[in-house]
Amino acid sequence: MTASSGPKSFEITVSNFGPIARAEIDLRPMTVFVGPSNAGKSYMASLIYVLHSFFKGDLRSISYPHARRGPSFGFRKMPREESFLSESENNLIFEWFMEVIPGMLTEEALGGGALDDGTIELPLAIEELVSSVLDRFFDWNGNLESELARCYGVSSSQELVRHSSDGSAGFSLRSKTSSNQLERYGCDVSLTERGVDIGATMQSARPLSIGLNSTFRRLPLRWQMNPYLVRDDDRGGAALSLLLILSEEVASRVFDPVSRPAFFLPADRAGIMHAHRMYVRSVVADASRKSSGPDVTIPLISGVLGDFLEQLVAFDGAPQKDFGNHLVVAHNLERQLLKGNIHVGFSDIDYPIFTYTPSGWRKDLPLMNASSMVSELAPVVLYLRYVVQPGDLLIIEEPEAHLHPEMQALFTRQLVAAVQSGIRILITTHSEWILEELANLVRLSELPKERREGITDEDIALSPDQLGAWFFDPSAREGSVVKEIALDVESATFPAGFGLITESLYNRWVEISTRIQEG
Repeated sequence: MTASSGPKSFEITVSNFGPIARAEIDLRPMTVFVGPSNAGKSYMASLIYVLHSFFKGDLRSISYPHARRGPSFGFRKMPREESFLSESENNLIFEWFMEVIPGMLTEEALGGGALDDGTIELPLAIEELVSSVLDRFFDWNGNLESELARCYGVSSSQELVRHSSDGSAGFSLRSKTSSNQLERYGCDVSLTERGVDIGATMQSARPLSIGLNSTFRRLPLRWQMNPYLVRDDDRGGAALSLLLILSEEVASRVFDPVSRPAFFLPADRAGIMHAHRMYVRSVVADASRKSSGPDVTIPLISGVLGDFLEQLVAFDGAPQKDFGNHLVVAHNLERQLLKGNIHVGFSDIDYPIFTYTPSGWRKDLPLMNASSMVSELAPVVLYLRYVVQPGDLLIIEEPEAHLHPEMQALFTRQLVAAVQSGIRILITTHSEWILEELANLVRLSELPKERREGITDEDIALSPDQLGAWFFDPSAREGSVVKEIALDVESATFPAGFGLITESLYNRWVEISTRIQEG
């Protein structure tokens, strides 16, 4: 038995997908996409969101953004063919399970303690059966095609393929352990003329393992009370149920953290915060006109934007049950950047109303009357306070929007503080100030805490393995190529070409000035 691993990152490889020719990205607790406009940063961020939505399986049915649901892949709802397992396979699963039962019946499991206090490796024969379930589930589920089309606002996944490419299009996913080892299982996705072809794949890597107590908690209650009461004539059904439970446990571990919720704050969120009631009113009006007259074409919006709007409309202002440091980050954003507080109120029909109270004021301001900076940061505060929990992914497009460079640096530090609290962050950015402050925070992690006195926000730092910065280079003929950029100690930043632009502008100044002087 081994100790359970901590939070993991995952690796995604992409080819001929939208504007992206090829990419191999290792997504970490803090991930940064940087590069020229129209290079594919938002495209890739949306794909990450799609993967979370698909593997989590319940993002679209969220009634209230703060509602929590455990990872569930629906294996126990799969069609159960009578010929799925042979009698020998039934016996193999059942007998192995009875052998590991004593290890599951720990004091922590029976007493409601921590779920993952230990792991056990699966025998190869059991692992092969789990692999067959993963393949069957992907074939049966079939939701990835619709989720891609929904989130990108297209009619078919074929519209996401690079039209200029002659090679295969698609992506693959591999989860990594906290020790940066690839898991044994992953999935490969191909975009074909028939739609999405997805399957589980196995590679030679570390042995597959399950968490003892978390597996125990997935068992039916009657088995938890006394697993030895299963009758001999019910072994077939019990074995299949056990295999599906094992597969669900494997999937939630192997595809962690992709199996956790993700939330996407799109660009121009200030405008959306101002106009979300108009969006909703327009949709309702178009729907009512369509029901009583000629067909009305309702403009299609991406699922990314649609989910953001749905979550705003469904806000109920209920506080999170578990207090965490991410709530402190929300408070610090209000205190340090907004110089006031964000509130959620409700109209007579329980529609959410978002307001801002500047420090020292006794009266709230409608958010649309606040500055653009307040409107841009308000969703971040709201999501940290009411929605996101440790382990979740928060995607923020262009966090620098409407922020003075000093505010960009302050905001960057608070994003890193959110990472320290357990929230995973992904940003797309064009800001050299954000990159330079991230470089400072990585460098700060190398300085012992006893030598940080006098440095602003000395406790906010990020170790190099927690941060991944990726440059989207559109200069290649076949499309954007995505490469990791490392911290350059000499230039004190993650080099993304901003220095070249500064140099070019200065040279232009010199040339103009020289001609002026020459008369």
